[in-house]
Amino acid sequence: MSAKRIVVEAIVWLVSRMLSKHNNVPEKVQSIFILRNNDLGDLLIVTPLFEALRRRFPDAYIVAGVGQWNVETIKLNPYLSEILSVNAPWNNKFISNQNWWDALNYIAFSPETQELEKRHFDVGIDVLGSYFGSLLMVRAGIPYRLGVRGYAGGHSAVQQYVEFNEWQHVGRAALGFAELLGATELPKCRPQIFLSQSERQAGERRWSRRVEGADRRPKRIVIGPGGGFAEKCWPLENYAALVKILTAIDHLEVIIVGGKQDREAGRELAAISSLVQNLAGDLTIRETFALVAAADLAICNSSMLMHAAAAFSIPTVVLLGDCFTSAKLHTAQWGYDGTCHIFGKEGERQEIYTPTEVMSIVCKLLEI
Repeated sequence: MSAKRIVVEAIVWLVSRMLSKHNNVPEKVQSIFILRNNDLGDLLIVTPLFEALRRRFPDAYIVAGVGQWNVETIKLNPYLSEILSVNAPWNNKFISNQNWWDALNYIAFSPETQELEKRHFDVGIDVLGSYFGSLLMVRAGIPYRLGVRGYAGGHSAVQQYVEFNEWQHVGRAALGFAELLGATELPKCRPQIFLSQSERQAGERRWSRRVEGADRRPKRIVIGPGGGFAEKCWPLENYAALVKILTAIDHLEVIIVGGKQDREAGRELAAISSLVQNLAGDLTIRETFALVAAADLAICNSSMLMHAAAAFSIPTVVLLGDCFTSAKLHTAQWGYDGTCHIFGKEGERQEIYTPTEVMSIVCKLLEI
């Protein structure tokens, strides 16, 4: 740990001792606050924690604090009592100003922090584990706090913590919080998305193409070309080459999804063939979930889409961009056994995958 981090950790420890008691875990846990103010995939991957906590504390009031951009992601989750908007300005791509002053000002004075303080939660969990997350729980008066040691700091202000291990799956690490609170029955480490019947039906209707004279429907492929920053993504020209190969097969249907920032990429891919439908920027997050739930295969960068597909056990080809140096490490952290296949640089191979290689993988997965 650097000298700067040691100093900051010491300050966080001192503040926690000055502003709160270092209590033991309550004999009866009546309320739990879970902080996950991060990005879309970051929330999806830890959703099994909600079920684990509900199993351990069936009568507790369990609240997830997430960014406004993520409220719809966990809508209808039966294991949560409430979802609160916590638009904390750290560790996400949705809030532009994220310096120390912005974070400390939010913790000290924001209406959202004041609302947390009014709730008098018994237990608080900062899933990411950071200086700011710990200080937010202290400021909110949460007496028993859990965090992470070895990632972004703040462990000195909590009573228990999960040890960060870069080779441990992010979702499995999150389940460690439930274990610290005595949970022994853990759900499968796979994202959980809960859709209504009407949402599922609407998702099914978006897949409309039929092959003339054929009894079977086409294979459905959803493609997400977006994902954070350019170096993280498989190049758009590679997606274009792949789509051209895919659409040469007449029993496939392809839909492009993504955010508003992906619309132009979607238009470029849809222009390749009439078999491609561009819905990038046109769907809500839940409409995207429903579309994916009815697909046969997802192809994407390391992005929210890989986690959404995993929630419905949809086979997924994840294509890593140039900035990723180890596909094995990425699989260990973010992958899912059986359905998620991650391809990128590894060992002596220091090139990203080609469209031809990816097409071979797709053919095997779809058995075409």
